Amino acid sequence: MLWRTRQRSLLLGIVCMILANMAWAAEQPSRMREDKTHVQVWNGFVAGILALHQQKLVEQEMNKTTKVGGYASLPDFYTEEEYRDSEGHLVSRLQWERKTPQNLHAIELFIHDSKGRVIRDYAGAYLPHYRNAPTQTLLSLHSYNGSLHAFRTFDASADFLYEQCNGQYQGKAVAISLDIDEKEALEGQPGTILNSKAYAACFNGMSQTAGDYLRPQ
Repeated sequence: MLWRTRQRSLLLGIVCMILANMAWAAEQPSRMREDKTHVQVWNGFVAGILALHQQKLVEQEMNKTTKVGGYASLPDFYTEEEYRDSEGHLVSRLQWERKTPQNLHAIELFIHDSKGRVIRDYAGAYLPHYRNAPTQTLLSLHSYNGSLHAFRTFDASADFLYEQCNGQYQGKAVAISLDIDEKEALEGQPGTILNSKAYAACFNGMSQTAGDYLRPQ
């Protein structure tokens, strides 16, 4: 499904960012230490995802699978756990450091509606050697209109990051993909994708902000 492709893309982005920034983070850890609010908010966001995962384990039976994974420079770095509900829907995916099993390396959690569609998802990830705060936090809100599937993504600081919509509208394929810079460049200009009927069909009624959903629920 499209949202699974999108999730894998986000994870790939997290992994690439981790590998690209490991040296930077080792040399400049003071910057994030100085931003105590950021550290507290982002760590609290990931803690909230983990707490919601644990709540769901109590509320329903899950099928658990595990595997070992890592990176080119850190093979076999983590143990990955996947939890699926009785209908096979992926509910959560967690990665734990193998050498320090109590350290959560990355987490994803998916909230489904009665039709099995993802309506919210959460994610957070830490750098392998720098755990002062997560290096990535994500909250995505999803919306469905006919064959259209749209979502908006924010970070734990409530900053908008990205939006996407795919499907069919009035017999034509829709493929909208805008990050924050691209969207800001189009805002206020006539005749752009933001003014199109397809965009309205995708995103009308969807919240422009993360709102209360920044508290994982």
